[in-house]
Amino acid sequence: MKYLKILLLLVLPIASYGQGYISTDYLSSSNFKDDNGNKYGSGSLMILSGRYTLPLSTKKNHAGQITAWAATLNCRYGIFDNEAGAKELNPDKILNGSINISHIRPITEKWSVLASLGCGIYAAPNDVTLKSILANGAVVFVYKLRDNLSIGVGAGLTNSYGIPMILPMGYLNWQSSGKYEIKVDMSSGLNVSASTWLTKKIKLEFTAIEIDGMSSVMDINGKSKIYSTMMMKSYASPSFHISKQASVYLGIGGNWLRSTKISDRSLKGFFDSFKDDENKYQFGVSLRLMAGIRFRF
Repeated sequence: MKYLKILLLLVLPIASYGQGYISTDYLSSSNFKDDNGNKYGSGSLMILSGRYTLPLSTKKNHAGQITAWAATLNCRYGIFDNEAGAKELNPDKILNGSINISHIRPITEKWSVLASLGCGIYAAPNDVTLKSILANGAVVFVYKLRDNLSIGVGAGLTNSYGIPMILPMGYLNWQSSGKYEIKVDMSSGLNVSASTWLTKKIKLEFTAIEIDGMSSVMDINGKSKIYSTMMMKSYASPSFHISKQASVYLGIGGNWLRSTKISDRSLKGFFDSFKDDENKYQFGVSLRLMAGIRFRF
């Protein structure tokens, strides 16, 4: 409850100017194994999340294309409840908080550019240092194939592995309208979902696949390392729309993958993160429950 109050204090004072959400996710306990199937205890996870986007400026040209600046505040707090070896190989708590400035601008009738730059804290709450502050950025060139389909390519910036690295990025956004709305979004992560209105107030959404994760800079035996966990989930989520500006939702589904990895913060550590080695573990399939509120003003 204490951490939920913190998120409310961060978001609500400025919510009247933008849009955002506050949510809670719970992943039930499951076995923690290595790639060979050896068990190292078990664990569950609770994630408190908040996101708020503040438009800084927005304007349209004669063709209806948008040029805009926005600031986005993200905050995720992970509380791990692990036992035995899982407790030794995973942190107890992770704080991921960041702020980004983003910009969208048309180049031609079909092409536009998306850019963002920001930084954040990725660490255990009681172990925040200068090394825990990570930068991120991206520049993506987007081509509008149809009114509801855009693809793009670009590059992203990160210093998660100690040195600044530029990595290739892809972009895909497709949405269908009608009684059943289908969405495929690869702008930040991956989300494939379908939704429909059951009544004027109740909307049902089914997410076939969604991928998210958390990370934390750690100091192990005097060496700076990066802990990362990636999660893949599917769920059904009914939402009740209190008004045009606010809705509450619940969600129930499965968390099919929760992998963990500890890597050196170096170029070699980056390439080693793609290899199968003794530092890779994962939790088994678990139940995932969600609840939250979305708002737009």
